[in-house]
Amino acid sequence: MRLEENEHVVIRTRAHPRQLLGAGAVLVLTAAALAFVVGWLERPDLAAPLAQYVTPLRAAAMVIAALVVLLGTVRPLWRWATRTVVLTSDRLVQSGPLGGGERSMPLLSIAAVEQRRRGSGAGDLHVTFQDAFQQVYWRLTNVPEIERFEAAMADETVSARRRSERAWAAVPRHAAGTHTGRWGR
Repeated sequence: MRLEENEHVVIRTRAHPRQLLGAGAVLVLTAAALAFVVGWLERPDLAAPLAQYVTPLRAAAMVIAALVVLLGTVRPLWRWATRTVVLTSDRLVQSGPLGGGERSMPLLSIAAVEQRRRGSGAGDLHVTFQDAFQQVYWRLTNVPEIERFEAAMADETVSARRRSERAWAAVPRHAAGTHTGRWGR
């Protein structure tokens, strides 16, 4: 992420680790199911038609378990580890895996923020941005220390608006009555 001139990072965070509870459950349940299937296949009183296919059935169970772990544990862990939310002095940035899929919105365009707490200090922020032509909605899920993040975002939004107002005040204005354009008098 490249910062603009006079822009600085206020908060850089990722989703609360609680988001990984489902991935951990998938890992534990898959390991338990695999242990059960392999143990069941190793029984001495296994039915004769299945006994001759123990090796391929065990291999199939391991392949299926590996796919479940890959999709249900590794993929969510990868997403969690590579996605960040960055609050800067001028904008809110969400970045995707390996810096790809980055999107940002200026703090000046924030129209509304709604907070939904989830417990353990984390929660979701629903941010509405008012673009020149449309409204854009972002849902920041499992933001850790949501109260602190929302307060920092509010402070930075107010600061960005003050800087914008000062910049507009510094723009030279034409003297009253000297406008010669089509709509001038």
